Amino acid sequence: MGLFDELMTSARLRDAAAASLLVVMAALAVLNGVGTPLPAWPAGVAAWGAAILLWPKLDRRQRRLVGLLIAIGVLALCWSTVRGAPAYWLGALTQNNALLGMLVGVSFLQLLSLANATESLPKGRRALWQTLLATHFLGAAINLSAVFMIADRIGPKGVPRGEQAALLVRSFLSAAMWSPFFAAVAVAITYAPGASLAGVLAWGLPFAVLLLVLAGRRLERELPEGGREFVGYPMRPGALAAPLVLAVGVGLMHLWFPSWSALAIITIVAPLIAVVATLWRSGLFAGTDRVVQQARSRLPAMSGELALFLAAAVFASGLRSLMASTSLGMPFDSVGPLQAALLLALMIGFAMIGIHAVISISIVSAWTAPLSPDPVLMATVYCMSWAIGLAVSPLSGIHLALQGRYGLSAVSLARLNAKYGLMAYGLAALWLLAIGAWRGLL
Repeated sequence: MGLFDELMTSARLRDAAAASLLVVMAALAVLNGVGTPLPAWPAGVAAWGAAILLWPKLDRRQRRLVGLLIAIGVLALCWSTVRGAPAYWLGALTQNNALLGMLVGVSFLQLLSLANATESLPKGRRALWQTLLATHFLGAAINLSAVFMIADRIGPKGVPRGEQAALLVRSFLSAAMWSPFFAAVAVAITYAPGASLAGVLAWGLPFAVLLLVLAGRRLERELPEGGREFVGYPMRPGALAAPLVLAVGVGLMHLWFPSWSALAIITIVAPLIAVVATLWRSGLFAGTDRVVQQARSRLPAMSGELALFLAAAVFASGLRSLMASTSLGMPFDSVGPLQAALLLALMIGFAMIGIHAVISISIVSAWTAPLSPDPVLMATVYCMSWAIGLAVSPLSGIHLALQGRYGLSAVSLARLNAKYGLMAYGLAALWLLAIGAWRGLL
């Protein structure tokens, strides 16, 4: 066997071992989330084991960022330990386990292929709004794979135009306000103590509607002839089956088992529905092979997300310890709508210079923790930072993904969304004011 063959075999073995560890991690996180006596840290051990195996898959930029976050977190933890203050070392093994387990479960939703290449493509303003809604609801269920599926279908020769890509970005990211299958919602619930999925949905879903209306109206103004030549995606009632089944499944599980965490329920329901649907459509043997291949290919591809979220756990634990051991605090003594809007502006600014939303959320969460802010208000701010900040950031994952797959300029896409982002922030500030009035924070 040649050197190349040996390297490829070694890489495949590492990927297979990492995929197995990630499945184990998700299972352990679920067991912890449904109230068994199992502690949270074993899932963290499995996650770190997978991250070490997948480290060679990270590019240089990812390694630098992850290394920097871990170094800062460890230094902060050591500083707190030396000063005799509380040091949350265990947070490195527990902080983001439920979130990572959910990401593993949701990755199997890509088995739900919803494309139909034989349908003709609609054109005009109605097509624009159909595509907006299709991207939003399909993206809410099967995440970024829905964006690629629709982009491949509507773009000339499989490459979307700039305005089509802008629509996909805006409508997809607005699902970060409410979709339980989005990492944004999981992060919001994780980093806003006391927040619940019901609270996020109650305030996030109506705001997502406002973002969709704004996104569509802005595109109608930006496009020639009000979008009459826009080529869109053929939205079918059957395409909503997957999102509806997933939502009903999560809702019923939460009703039957109210003590189970929302992230644990999603980690169970998402792969269960995807696997059952795959076996039903493809048969036992072919379906099983598809599921296994999905696990072998998609789970190792989570290397970047896995490393980032684990590094963020170390960083957040260190920052929390540092806050507890020093007098560093907020420039205000409470968090109301105005302060929340200022924090959101800061987080959007972070996103524009390439700081991932997870990092800015962990910073703000640790910074505001001593003030015990309203959980609904903060969870909404965190989701907004994802939905708006990533739409205007040239370094956001979705822009870089579109650039890598279709050759579109990430900077140009961010510029196309600049006015939309500014107006979306104005809407967000008003929405935070409404939350504050409703919850007695004014």
